[in-house]
Amino acid sequence: MNKPIARPGRWGQERRLEFIDFRLCWEGRLNRADLTEFFRISVPQASIDLASYQELAPQNMVYDRTQKTYIASSNFKPVLSSQDSSSYLNALLQREIGTIAASDSFIGWAPPVASLPSSNRQVDSGILISLIRAIQKSEALVMNYQSMTNFDEQTQRTIFPTSLAHDGFRWHVRAFCFKSTIFKDFVLGRISKVLDSTPPPSPVPKDIAWETFVDVVIGPNPTYPENKRRAIEHDYQMQNGETKLRTREPQLYYLKRRLNLNEEPGQSVNDEQQIVMLRVEPVTPSSELESSE
Repeated sequence: MNKPIARPGRWGQERRLEFIDFRLCWEGRLNRADLTEFFRISVPQASIDLASYQELAPQNMVYDRTQKTYIASSNFKPVLSSQDSSSYLNALLQREIGTIAASDSFIGWAPPVASLPSSNRQVDSGILISLIRAIQKSEALVMNYQSMTNFDEQTQRTIFPTSLAHDGFRWHVRAFCFKSTIFKDFVLGRISKVLDSTPPPSPVPKDIAWETFVDVVIGPNPTYPENKRRAIEHDYQMQNGETKLRTREPQLYYLKRRLNLNEEPGQSVNDEQQIVMLRVEPVTPSSELESSE
C-alpha cells in the first residue's frame, strides 16, 4: 500500500485549530487521534495544538477521563469555524456526491445522507481549459457550437468569453458573440470543439446586463391557508412574509426556472407552487456595495 503524500504548508497550526473548533462544534468531541490521523502529525504536536486551542478558547472544551476524549462544553461558542448550517450541510453533500474525499473533509462522524442523482453533464476538460485561458488573456475563441435553435447542424461561432456561470443544473460561459453582436450564455456541454484562439476581431462592448443586479422578492403562495404560509415563511427565513434573492440580471431567467416561480409578479399560480415571485427590485450600486461588505 502506498504511503499517503504529506500535505505541507496547507496544514499549519491555524488550520489544525480550526479543525478542533469544527469537530467540537458539529460533533461535540475529539481526541488526539483525530488530529494525528487527519493531519499526520505526532502525538506531542497534537497535544500542543489542543493546549493552544484551550488558551484561545478556555471555556469551549473539557477533558472526559472516562471516555479519554475532549468534550464540547455546554457554553461552547465557535471561534474559528462557522456555525452556519448551510456550510455544514454543503460539506456533507460534497462528501456524499464525491466532490470532496472523506479524508479531506473536516467531518469525522457523519449522519446517513442520501441525495438525488443528477444527469451526467460532463464538460470536456480541454474545452474548459481553453475557455479559462481565453478569459485570463482577454482573447476570443473560434468554436463549433450546437445551438438548440439550429439543431440540425453545428455552427461556427467566434466568442469573447468573460465569465463562467452555473444555473443550478449546468454550466454556461457568458460571452460576447461576434455573429449576433450581443452577450449570450453558451452551454459548455454544447461546445464540441475549440478551433482557434485569436485577438477579438472587433471592439467588445461592456456587458451592462451582467454587471446589473436585481433583488427577486419571494413569498409564500397567497392561496395557501395561514398556517401553511407560516410554515413556508419559517422554512425560507422570511420576514413579514417575504425574503430577497439577489442575482445578476441575466441569471433571473434561470432563477425563476429553478425555483418554479411565476414569470411575472401577480401572475396566477397553481396549488403546487409553494413560493411565488412578488416583485423584482433593481439594485442600486450603493446597496450592492453595502451587501458585499
